[in-house]
Amino acid sequence: MRPLLAAAALVAAFAAPAFAAGLDAYLWKSRPVIVFAPERDQPEAADQLKRLAAARATLEDRDMPVFVVTRRQVSPLSGGRAPATLNAQDLRKTYGVADDAFAVVLVGKDGGEKLRSAEPVEAARLTDLVDTMPMRQGEAR
Repeated sequence: MRPLLAAAALVAAFAAPAFAAGLDAYLWKSRPVIVFAPERDQPEAADQLKRLAAARATLEDRDMPVFVVTRRQVSPLSGGRAPATLNAQDLRKTYGVADDAFAVVLVGKDGGEKLRSAEPVEAARLTDLVDTMPMRQGEAR
């Protein structure tokens, strides 16, 4: 019984950031990719979004929604509106990203941070990492 309780506590600890940032709807369902930038058209952000847009089908196949977090708003990669639970300030605080900083964060289905980069990342690096995860390997069977 104790190992089960310890495992549950460990899962809860890793999932805490996702709940705190309003990502609870994605817990155990998706692997959000969060692109932080002061503005969506900032050069690093534009480069990152171009890379991710080119791999949209591959990202969707791996349950990897992409959100862009600017100083004041959160929007999906394709534009439009993000779920109301996602708040730019909350996400920035939870992941420790300043308003004027660029960062890419991959969040796993367990709510834990799986990758962080201060530079644009190739989509293949993200999907290759996801493909090594036990949960993804189980999905691919």
